[in-house]
Amino acid sequence: MTRTGRIAWSVLGIIGSAFLLFCGGWVALFAFALSIDAPHAWKGDIRVGLIYGLIALALIIGAILLLRGSIRRLRSLRARPQPAIKLPI
Repeated sequence: MTRTGRIAWSVLGIIGSAFLLFCGGWVALFAFALSIDAPHAWKGDIRVGLIYGLIALALIIGAILLLRGSIRRLRSLRARPQPAIKLPI
């Protein structure tokens, strides 16, 4: 894979990580609302809230792992400084 391809995949990974984090946050909010009987059309149930909470946790952990991999891939493309050449004086 070329350098540009690695950069593109890393950028897509970072965008995907942000999307997963956003979705995980909304699912966590929805889980809390379901567990305390916030939408009055549904009966509040802690079990349903816990299931959605675990789904939210899985989304957030997936986002963190995807972000870590993308950042590591971008850091590996950094130019390493060359040691200075000492000239005899």
